[in-house]
Amino acid sequence: MTERNKNGTFKKGKSGNKAGRIAGSGVTAELRKAILDKSPELLQMVIDKALEGGDVTAAMALLNKVMPSLKAANEPIQFTLAASKGLSGTGEQIVQSIADGSVPLDSGTQLLTSLASLAKLQEMDELTRRIEALEKNK
Repeated sequence: MTERNKNGTFKKGKSGNKAGRIAGSGVTAELRKAILDKSPELLQMVIDKALEGGDVTAAMALLNKVMPSLKAANEPIQFTLAASKGLSGTGEQIVQSIADGSVPLDSGTQLLTSLASLAKLQEMDELTRRIEALEKNK
């Protein structure tokens, strides 16, 4: 028999039911099963309500189940970058494009963030090459 504390509760980490609760035995499982059993009728009722009564909430509930919500997305931007100017020159060009309105602010900010990440990656590559060269010359 499992030992209990002085107040009658089980000791920490010990249980009187070693097998645990049976999966699917709770109220939630019963509700799910009841709804699932009636789902064709419920769906038809919501469809009828949305079409006949003009119930916008019912229509939206149905649409949300079959069509995902639209996500915010940026349109592709076409502009030329002078890669020969290096990363700082490219950054200046992006800032100028934002300033003259040819690139939206949010897209320009994302481009600059990507450029900064690229600079860090290039810096790490360069440091790796230098360390490897130093270790090779030992």
